[in-house]
Amino acid sequence: MTDSLYTSMAIPDACQLGKRVFKKLFHENAKLGATDKKAFREDIDTITWQYTLKPSTIPIQPYKVDQREYHEVAVLHVDLKTRRRTARIAEIMHRAIPYPLLIVFAHETMRAVSAAHKRFSQAEKGAIVAEDFIITDWIDLSAPTQIQKDFLASLTVSALPHTHFFAFYTAIVDRLIALDCARLTGKYYLESRADKRRARCKRLAACHDLENRIEELRTAIKKEAQFNRQVELNTKMKELEKKLKAESSRL
Repeated sequence: MTDSLYTSMAIPDACQLGKRVFKKLFHENAKLGATDKKAFREDIDTITWQYTLKPSTIPIQPYKVDQREYHEVAVLHVDLKTRRRTARIAEIMHRAIPYPLLIVFAHETMRAVSAAHKRFSQAEKGAIVAEDFIITDWIDLSAPTQIQKDFLASLTVSALPHTHFFAFYTAIVDRLIALDCARLTGKYYLESRADKRRARCKRLAACHDLENRIEELRTAIKKEAQFNRQVELNTKMKELEKKLKAESSRL
C-alpha cells in the first residue's frame, strides 16, 4: 500500500534518509524502567529515520533564541507490532532525541502522528527538554474520514512556513492540535492568528481535563454497588458532559 500520509506531505526527495534506528539508542539515551523496556521490546518492530529536513536538503533556515534552537527536523517512522503503549513510546522518543521530531507510528493500515516542542533546560546546562507532547488518534489510511483527509492534505510541506524550522515545526504542531479539536467539533480548520491559536490550546487542555474527569466517573459508576451513589455519580458526569459540550463549542 502506498503510504498516503507521506504522499500528502510530499517531502522533497533530497530529505529522504531511510536509515534504520536501533532500539539500543533509546536504552542508552533514555532512562527506561522495566515497563518501558517491555514496551520497546514487545510493541515496536522497526524504527526508521525516514527523513532529515535541514538547510542542505530543504530551503529552511535554522532557528536559535535563548530558549531553544531548531537546526533541523527529523521524521521517524515506527512500525509497531501492537498499538497498546504508543503514547508512552512517543514520549520516550521525544525525550531521548534532542532534535524536533515528527514521529509516524504505523500498524497495518493505521497511522498516528506525534510531535513535541523542545527547549533548553533551565535546571541543567546543555540538556534539552521536550514539552507539550501531542499524538493524534489513529487514522486508517484505507478509509480516512473527511476530517482526516483534510488533515492529511494540510500537511503538504511546500505549503508550510519556510522562514525557519521553528515556524515550520510549529505549523505542523498546529495541524495536530486542529485535528484533536476536530474530534470534538466535527470540523477541521486552522486558526490564522497566533493569539487565537494560544487561546485554542488552553480551551483544548480544559476539554482534555473534562474528558479525563468524565472517564474517571464512568469507571467509578461501573464499580459502584450502591444505587443511590450511582445516581449521584451519574449526575456529576452529566454536568461535566454539559461543560465539555460548551467548552468544545468554543474550539
